Amino acid sequence: MSTYVVGDIQGCYEELVKILELVQFDPPSDELWLVGDIVNRGPNNIGVMDLIMSLPKTVVVLGNHDLHFLAVALGKQRQMPKDTITDLLRSPRLSDYVKYLRQLPLIHYDRTKNVAMSHAGLPPQLDVETCCQLAQEVERVIKSENHPDYFEAMYGNEPNTWSDSLVAMDRLRYITNSLTRMRYCSVNGKLELTHKGNIAPSGYAPWFTFPRKDDTHILFGHWASLEGHAKSSFVTALDTGCVWGRTLTALRLEDWTMFRVPSLSQ
Repeated sequence: MSTYVVGDIQGCYEELVKILELVQFDPPSDELWLVGDIVNRGPNNIGVMDLIMSLPKTVVVLGNHDLHFLAVALGKQRQMPKDTITDLLRSPRLSDYVKYLRQLPLIHYDRTKNVAMSHAGLPPQLDVETCCQLAQEVERVIKSENHPDYFEAMYGNEPNTWSDSLVAMDRLRYITNSLTRMRYCSVNGKLELTHKGNIAPSGYAPWFTFPRKDDTHILFGHWASLEGHAKSSFVTALDTGCVWGRTLTALRLEDWTMFRVPSLSQ
């Protein structure tokens, strides 16, 4: 049995099929881990969702695009001009897709391997166990009957600093932003959520450049402009910009071998 971790798919169904063929993925025995952003911006979200949902051994964490799709599907947010989720919204299986995504976690932590996976990473001032506990707070709300209120109030960049005293939606929004949108932060974990490139704004640095309180290896996506290169020994960046015309990347955890297929996007 092998474990393959695939970067941001974002509706790129054909590339997903090709990379599974490349690694000779065996559904009955192999595990497939996905770092989130499985839908939106690409051409075939339905193909991606149907394939993932059909596989017996998948581990998927939610990304910001997945959460955005849920908010739109639930009528709590309008589609954005660059969204490509109309195929999902018009599908007779829409309710199945929404139900599936609402059950997904924000973090997957394999204690045996000492490997954690989240879409954007883990805030450096919080150890992995604390991050898992906080993620569960959000997950419980998304699974609950109160989930529409969460998706209506999910958007925004504040609060940008963690405090144990945060409550209600302020608390949930900080946790969500840290795990699905974070790129840059300050030495004390203050988030800077407006910069997407590789030049850090003054007073901030990539989250993975700061020391952590644990030795867990972190797998993440979200940051396509890194092109899979994060200068830190305890992280592996897996978003290599497939939807932007570059590549889709898979990592085999057993020997840390990387595989890539070229994007078919123009």
